[in-house]
Amino acid sequence: MAMPQQLQARAVQLAALLLFLGAWELTCRLAKIDPHVLPALSSVLVTLVELLGSASFLGHAGVTLSRVVIAFLIGTPLAILAGFFVGERSALSRRLGPLLNLLVAIPQSMLLPMFILLFGVANVQKVVFGVTHIFFVLMLTTIAAVLSVPANLVLAARSFGANSAQIYREIYLPAMLPLLVAGMRMAMIFDVVGILLAEMYASQSGIGFLMMRWGEDYKMNQLIAGVLLIAVVTIAFNELMRALESRISANSGSTA
Repeated sequence: MAMPQQLQARAVQLAALLLFLGAWELTCRLAKIDPHVLPALSSVLVTLVELLGSASFLGHAGVTLSRVVIAFLIGTPLAILAGFFVGERSALSRRLGPLLNLLVAIPQSMLLPMFILLFGVANVQKVVFGVTHIFFVLMLTTIAAVLSVPANLVLAARSFGANSAQIYREIYLPAMLPLLVAGMRMAMIFDVVGILLAEMYASQSGIGFLMMRWGEDYKMNQLIAGVLLIAVVTIAFNELMRALESRISANSGSTA
């Protein structure tokens, strides 16, 4: 029996990853590359285990996680409400669409000094910076989700006497949910990037702070171990949200 296409894609991705990791280890061992430039994978994994057993590192990781979660909890509802408000008004969405796309395209790292001047270097600055990374991406996704809802379906519901709460609950939410989950998945990735960037400058805590310090001290084992940990956690969250998105889409299709 032929392997499903999605499973084939996963198998190819896993094979490519294993090939890359194997090439990394063999290259460092056989070519005898200076470990201060590029340590072997096995050495990095040992360092990663040591970091995960370090109370100091776990404390910094907890600080970063709390900032990411707080920014997500603040930015997500704000972005969805703003996107819904704009999306329901077609003229407003046409006017604001190009501006929002421009704001998303601007590298926000260039604006970090301004955030430091406005909010200082405490937790507020990191959280606000994370919120801005979430807001515009998720707002654009929400606008697209609102516009994807057939206007004639909403009009028909109103003509049958449905009130606004019923229309939002029974029509808008089921139709928008797959796109909203996809938007939240992307927003979380942007959130993590924003928080880490903010922690790398004028900070005394968080994984971003540690990574900047490790880079300055040429501690490549710790630096690469930190990058691997962030990559694994981010990929795991991304795949979890993808599975949720697929399930919601399948349920929406079966009930359509």
